[in-house]
Amino acid sequence: MRRLLLVTALATAASAQPGDPGVNDSGLPLLPEQAAIDVTYVELDLAVDADGRTIAGTATTEARVVQPTSELVFDLDAPLAISAVEEVGYVVGSGQEVALARGFARDGNRFRVDLGRTAQPGEGLRIRVAYGGTPRVAPNPPWEGGFTWAETADGQPWVAVSCQMNGADLWWPAKDHPSDEPDSVRVSLTVPAELRAISNGVWEGRVENGDGTATETWATTQPINNYGVSFGIGPYEVVEAEYESPAGWGQAVPFFVLPDRVADAERQLPGFLDALAFLERTYGPYAWRADGYKVLHTPYLGMEHQTLVAYGSEFGDNAYGFDWLHFHELAHEWWANLGTAPDWRDFWVHESFANYSEALYAEDLARRRSGDEAAEAAYLAYLAGTRGGIVNRIPLAPRETRTTQYMYGAQRGGNPDIYVKGGWLLHTLRGLIDDDERFFAAMRSILYPSEQAEAITDGRQARFVSTDDVLAAFSRASGRDLSGVFEVYIRQPELPRLAVERGDGEATIRWVLPEAVADVAFDVPVWVSVDGRRQRVAMAGGVGTVAAASGADLVLDPDGRLLFAPTE
Repeated sequence: MRRLLLVTALATAASAQPGDPGVNDSGLPLLPEQAAIDVTYVELDLAVDADGRTIAGTATTEARVVQPTSELVFDLDAPLAISAVEEVGYVVGSGQEVALARGFARDGNRFRVDLGRTAQPGEGLRIRVAYGGTPRVAPNPPWEGGFTWAETADGQPWVAVSCQMNGADLWWPAKDHPSDEPDSVRVSLTVPAELRAISNGVWEGRVENGDGTATETWATTQPINNYGVSFGIGPYEVVEAEYESPAGWGQAVPFFVLPDRVADAERQLPGFLDALAFLERTYGPYAWRADGYKVLHTPYLGMEHQTLVAYGSEFGDNAYGFDWLHFHELAHEWWANLGTAPDWRDFWVHESFANYSEALYAEDLARRRSGDEAAEAAYLAYLAGTRGGIVNRIPLAPRETRTTQYMYGAQRGGNPDIYVKGGWLLHTLRGLIDDDERFFAAMRSILYPSEQAEAITDGRQARFVSTDDVLAAFSRASGRDLSGVFEVYIRQPELPRLAVERGDGEATIRWVLPEAVADVAFDVPVWVSVDGRRQRVAMAGGVGTVAAASGADLVLDPDGRLLFAPTE
């Protein structure tokens, strides 16, 4: 049911495509005026009117100039109006602040600010934009983003925002590209006084305004991707538990939840902390411990907002003994938030590693409960349950710049491959390396290249991770160049096949590659069963042999350890 839900949601999200009227896409090729700045700080101060379904306030952005530019270009969804560009300035080396031109021009989902001079590399820019209006309503959150204006069972407002597919500019002026993360973000939200407003990072306080509203302020001190900035508003209560990390730190973890689900939150939270400990043991310390970790009950399924996992699932465990929704979004704190794709063409790095981590957690839980044999069975069964979701419509990681709409949309049919096919690639690489210590060390090194890096908590631990980084890590772990393997599985959409020829007391097994990569070196070993006896066959040059009498029962990949196309 979970896999069907995922594939159906992806197909629905793909109904709107880049270039369609009204579509707000994320990760479009950077304009020179965008590439000219490095965003360092964002401060959002917004009043949210749940009755009128509007927002109003200011967004202040600070940035370093890295290339000369006389204009700034930001994204802001067209339904939101800009009332003023209130402040544009730059700071020279002496610390002097000089006012610049304030003119701006709007063109659909983008606006330009004329600086009136050419800003030079090394200068700092600041722009404050007053804006507001009726933001886009999310038609299918979180896959198609925007605001979700819901109500609790007793009629109180319950509001949340999700914007991964479309970008942060659905609700604030942003440089909407994954290659640039603000170093820190502060969010102040003014809401009805009887409600809470929860956002990323550390709580800085609440001010009762004396007019029936209150303002809560939250701040992250670490680099954060644009779509990871979020909030939730509602009559939240707090369920809290102490977490003791295997990495040697500890803190309270709050679950902000609606009153009628408090008992459910109390039941699930210990499992959430167990998942956190597993991910730390597997991939290294939780990177954002300086900013804390919390769970936010939302009126949509879920999202990996940094330090603020959005949870809208059923408060229950799956057949493997864990709450898959929370686990998947929590895994993104490593694979998406700590290690971030610098271009959406590498979207699979976010989703595939999180998806595969689910199978690893199923394995770990089964081992702790019932031993190694049960662990392997759970791991293989979990992966087998995902295999039918692979569709092979587009390359898993195209070389060209791509947007979220493209990578999710996959020519309108949806693209679960960034979850499932990539997960199966990692599963195949585990078998290819055939040494769990080296395999898991490779995954950990993608995020934390050294033990010293694991101790850093000032923001320098955040890093960009591309497909080439993943290839390099697994090539080192395997002791050979895996470029051919990645070329076949990653850079073009078709899967390889296995062909078998029988005769003279042996069977010859051959990899048959798609035409586009027919000349690529591909020597992934193959497990076979001959009359029930399992053995691993080396495939030098893509060909291997195994002793098998003419009447022997020969089964390729009997346990489901390889990614290949079914025999026609």
